[in-house]
Amino acid sequence: MSGTYTVVKPEPLRRTWVAVFQALGLPREDADLLVDVHIDSELRGEESHGVHLLIVHAEKIKAGAIRPKPKVTVLMDRRAVALFDAHHSVGQVVAARAMRLAVSKARSFGTGIVGIRNAHSYTSAKYYPLMAAAEGMIGITYTNSRPMMPPHGGASSIVGNNPMSIAAPAGKEPPFVLDMACATAKEKIWQAADEGRPIPDSWALGRDGRPTTDPKEALASGVLLPFGGYKAFGMAVAHEVLTGILFGGDIFTGDATGFRPYETLMRVSQYFQAINIEWFMPLEEFRTRMDVMIRAIKGSKLRPGVERVYLPGERGFLEMELRRHRGIPIHERAFAEMQKLARELNVAPVEV
Repeated sequence: MSGTYTVVKPEPLRRTWVAVFQALGLPREDADLLVDVHIDSELRGEESHGVHLLIVHAEKIKAGAIRPKPKVTVLMDRRAVALFDAHHSVGQVVAARAMRLAVSKARSFGTGIVGIRNAHSYTSAKYYPLMAAAEGMIGITYTNSRPMMPPHGGASSIVGNNPMSIAAPAGKEPPFVLDMACATAKEKIWQAADEGRPIPDSWALGRDGRPTTDPKEALASGVLLPFGGYKAFGMAVAHEVLTGILFGGDIFTGDATGFRPYETLMRVSQYFQAINIEWFMPLEEFRTRMDVMIRAIKGSKLRPGVERVYLPGERGFLEMELRRHRGIPIHERAFAEMQKLARELNVAPVEV
């Protein structure tokens, strides 16, 4: 991290933000859920998906692009599968509802799949599969997003960075959780621009179609590079098939422009799946086998200068323990915007 930060304890931060979203019209339960998703990101050290985006969500609600009170139409519900129209309601609220239904269906049918169209960004993909993992199941999610990536060799954005996440419970080890986009998350480029630092030249193209290290140039072009070249682009297309195509949403989110301008709709489609482990083997046996796998990976021979091996998601669990006690560092710009927004809504600012 670079720049000036203010360290805030999690509970005062949570309290102010819940009050902010209640003032914007969200029911208390929904405000709690929305804020929890973003505080979870901050605790895991993912500042790009934390307070910064709570400010964006608040502005989009004020601009009328997100419904503060959810409206969800069940378009189809047949045994192991269901499909929602979210009508541009709060993305995190509808996503959590979808994963809860997927878990319920998995108890009855071995697996449950719930799709959503006309959704808003759910922000932190890992949050929802971890809900399934907490119930002793494997959780999976995919989402599409507005065009950000060119095909391999191209220079214009065609497909979104289309994140996905998979989580599975373990025994004595933390859950396995993979959360990844097919290109660098644009939120990380915003963060670099806020902090005045360069980005790697493998992250984005400039307006001239060449790789750039200037985050402002990358934001101006809006063209993010897939990791691994054609492989990640192929994954992004596959995620589009499993979301926008399969669930009848806008392909490539139609004319959506993403988080900004605030008044525009996001039009994303999302996929949620829960797999009931008990239909394949006893849950405790699965947990034990996960522990064996995790310990084998962590016990692998290290490269020179490397102190330990981390599994996907492990650093986040470790950071969470530290930040719960030490507090969450909030960048000066985000902190100032957060306090200003609270005062505008007659909400008590965050206590430091």
